[in-house]
Amino acid sequence: MRTVFLGSVFLGFLLVVSVLTGMLMTSTMTLAAELKTVTLSVDKMTCNMCPITVKKALRKIDGVSDVSAKYEGDGIGWAQVTYDPATVKIDDLTFATEQAGYPSRLKQ
Repeated sequence: MRTVFLGSVFLGFLLVVSVLTGMLMTSTMTLAAELKTVTLSVDKMTCNMCPITVKKALRKIDGVSDVSAKYEGDGIGWAQVTYDPATVKIDDLTFATEQAGYPSRLKQ
């Protein structure tokens, strides 16, 4: 009788864990689906250190989750930004790079 009771408790525990895990996975998938990635053309880059400054400026924005940037040469570079569009607008991104000394625009 005691074994059956413990088995039932264990099954109940597994059910709760699976429900919570499913909820967590659903909220994580929803969060990932809400993120957006854009590429900015960035002007006035002159060396391989410039992308570091651009990345730092963009990472300071709440809602930005990932940034990569590269200097292409001839004063041109790019930044790829993953962000939450519910809290961040493209203008926020371009303003941040401009404040860091690197004007940018959405790459078409």
